[in-house]
Amino acid sequence: MLREKDLKKIYKKYLKLYKFYFSLDAKKHSTSLKELKLSDRILSQFFDNYVKPSFISFLSDVKTIIYSSNIYDFIMKTSSEDWDLWSYLKFLEREKMIKIKKNGGVLVLKKDILNLIPKSQNEEEIKKKIEKKLKLKIKEKESVINLFKKFQDFQMKAKWDQMPISQGSAIFVVKKILENIPLNKKFLLVGDDDFISVILGIADPKIESLVIDTDEQLLECIDILAQKFNLKIETRKVDIRKTKTLGEKFIGFLANPVYTEAGVRKFVKYGLNQLGEDGGLVFLEVGNDTIGNRFLFLQDFFNKNNLIIQELIVGKVFYPYIELYKEDKEILKRLSWMVDKKVIKNSPKLAASLYIFKYLPSRPKKVMLKRPIYAYL
Repeated sequence: MLREKDLKKIYKKYLKLYKFYFSLDAKKHSTSLKELKLSDRILSQFFDNYVKPSFISFLSDVKTIIYSSNIYDFIMKTSSEDWDLWSYLKFLEREKMIKIKKNGGVLVLKKDILNLIPKSQNEEEIKKKIEKKLKLKIKEKESVINLFKKFQDFQMKAKWDQMPISQGSAIFVVKKILENIPLNKKFLLVGDDDFISVILGIADPKIESLVIDTDEQLLECIDILAQKFNLKIETRKVDIRKTKTLGEKFIGFLANPVYTEAGVRKFVKYGLNQLGEDGGLVFLEVGNDTIGNRFLFLQDFFNKNNLIIQELIVGKVFYPYIELYKEDKEILKRLSWMVDKKVIKNSPKLAASLYIFKYLPSRPKKVMLKRPIYAYL
């Protein structure tokens, strides 16, 4: 039976093969580099700093291949080329993990790997599972907390900036988590007043997660739901302003912080402290309503913390209308001079973007070398 430690052994074997072919092909087939006559030492530096995937990136690529209907899906899904695809196919076939059909289909030979690597699900699949488990109909534009009202009584609290997203938004976020996480290892939610942990657990019961929050009532509500639906969710009361680590490492985390520059920095930095030497994935929901051009400073912060953006998704996450703060009544009054109140209350109150980052466990070093602009290395 395959385990995580077995996958790490497979990963190390892949790196050896990949590095061998990288060096060989760079010297033999890269026409723009032949004239440079690069040494093995320089090529090794290039590989280690720019080419070598982290363990998490390796698993993500393997996931893409084993769950693809056709091997060439890999190129489109990873924005790469056929040379990258070939190295994976050569290795996975050599290890007798997969067999490639002549029509480009993939046959998985080591079925155990399917238990370790979560399968992607589309929104309709997730929606059906939620509706079946909760015995209700999804109302995509309504607040996500309405899904669980008959099981628990969560009360939103303005002092902690709690304003849950829509049901459709929550399903989309879960879809993106399942699409990206490459290993059934514990997933962290830094705050969870959107109940993403519950929807994620219902969509894929193999997923383990830890929810941390300062709101005891929220954690209690999640515990009730986890027990009722037999979900692998652990909760822990944590104030991220006062602690640094949780004492364990995670495959990735989701944060939906206070939408301020300081809030994003604090939540993301805390989550990064819980990722290990293998790398990880970061899912960040953040709106632009108060940050504005200060997002430029956040881009510097992401860069300094070894975060490479994989996706930036707009137009999929929003908050239904709510009157949580005093100022909400004021903006309702202003807008109602122009728009009918019924229209306002059936429209989004606020929208957020979903950022998906790959976290590099170590920072690449710049390899100094003068080379032509078209030298693909």
